[in-house]
Amino acid sequence: MTATLRKLYHSNVVTAVGSALAEFYIRFVIRTSRVVRDPPDTDGKLFSQHPQIFAMWHGQFMMVPAIRPQADTDIAIIVSRHGDAEILANTIQRFGMRVVRGAGAGRRRKDRGGAAALRGALRALKDGATFALTADAPPGPARKAGIGIALLAKLSGRPIVPCAMATNRYVALNSWSAFTLNLPFSKLAIVVGDPIVVPEGAGSIELEATRLAVEQGLNEVTQRAYGLAGGKDPLAFPTQLGERLSDLTQ
Repeated sequence: MTATLRKLYHSNVVTAVGSALAEFYIRFVIRTSRVVRDPPDTDGKLFSQHPQIFAMWHGQFMMVPAIRPQADTDIAIIVSRHGDAEILANTIQRFGMRVVRGAGAGRRRKDRGGAAALRGALRALKDGATFALTADAPPGPARKAGIGIALLAKLSGRPIVPCAMATNRYVALNSWSAFTLNLPFSKLAIVVGDPIVVPEGAGSIELEATRLAVEQGLNEVTQRAYGLAGGKDPLAFPTQLGERLSDLTQ
């Protein structure tokens, strides 16, 4: 990308138009899809723990606005500080959710704003906002929870609630997380798991146990979501961009 194109891509006009289109598309998917919930009162189960740490896998985060109840519930979401994430950040704000910038280092071992994001997450939880984040982070591996989410639960004293959203019709991108672009006129499943609590004064062993519990909980709700939606988990089989249209005739 040339400097001119990069400047245009990061311009306020492109960000505004891109986020408006993204908002329209997500709302269109939700409105044209048949929604099933597990449990039937997902709002009651999820927000009985409010404020909590709302965990999901990176590949399935597109439909996170569908989890927000109609009530005016304060929700904050972590978004990378990278310039390419401006459209995502603005899209989230269009759904009435707050944005905290930063991300964990992952395997790159490079500070991408993780410390600032942790401070922002703690402030949001202290202020009474549920904090949403993906438990896995680029560059992967996919569906391997980082230790940061367990540390956040320890420092905040708030539970981690694993959640998953899946549709039977989607396009899976050939990315590290097999990110799914959910399609309209689908069956959309929203699943909320049981809260995971970090023991007070948890040490490294307890934090690792929590990390593993988050992985297990997220894998269980993800499997349940795809089962209810009648779709196939994109990480259960090879996927290539433009080649994987899941159950488009269902």
